[in-house]
Amino acid sequence: CETGSMPKIVVQSCIICMRYFSKHSGTASHCSSSGSKGFTLVELIVVITIMVAMMALAASMLRGGGRGQGLQSAVEMVDGMVQEARLDAMGKGTWSRLIIVSTPEDEARNMRTLGVMSKNTRTGKWHLVNRLQTLPAGFYISPTYSTLLEGSKKTKGKSAARSFASRDGQDTVNLPGNRMTDIYFIEFDEEGRMSQPNAPTRLVVVSGSAGNGKEEKPTPVVDGKPGLAGGIVIYPKGNISRLRTTEQVIPN
Repeated sequence: CETGSMPKIVVQSCIICMRYFSKHSGTASHCSSSGSKGFTLVELIVVITIMVAMMALAASMLRGGGRGQGLQSAVEMVDGMVQEARLDAMGKGTWSRLIIVSTPEDEARNMRTLGVMSKNTRTGKWHLVNRLQTLPAGFYISPTYSTLLEGSKKTKGKSAARSFASRDGQDTVNLPGNRMTDIYFIEFDEEGRMSQPNAPTRLVVVSGSAGNGKEEKPTPVVDGKPGLAGGIVIYPKGNISRLRTTEQVIPN
């Protein structure tokens, strides 16, 4: 049977137990020489135990189903924003980027905030095409299992300013509050081809937190690897495929 139907089956089983209990509970107090027989104490305990186990199983299934739906929504959001960046580049005849905000000092937003930036062909400057979007709570894009082009490097001096190694020198995004932050990005040219990086690129969504930039915090963890993950792969020509098996998402 399908996973989505399992909680319904559990509930129906509980209802059957309750009806059986209700049918016989009235006779329990009238056990007499007439031969009518109700539940014994042991039978009552067994029925109640079964009902509790069924309800616990249903709750567990619902929680697992919720996480699975959250992962699906997160992967679909990433897929949709990659396509938006590509179509923006083709429609405007310029370069566009899918950006992923890297804020190690803010674990709640780190590797969870995405956007699309477009390059102005006249001024050469990059600007946000739309508002930044955030993945569903409890999911992030994993730097460990994704193929990402890091956009910037911190300076070593006392200044809080940053220097950037890319050809355009604008690998930052202005967050609300006029706070500049580093980004990862995937870039498309005016024909919708992936110009950076020019190789198949994986974006893997994982349940958990990207942490403070030093160590990711996936949940759950199975055999030392993220237990709930999905993603996409983008090819140099711009076409996109889903990562569908565990081996594709989290390779050995």
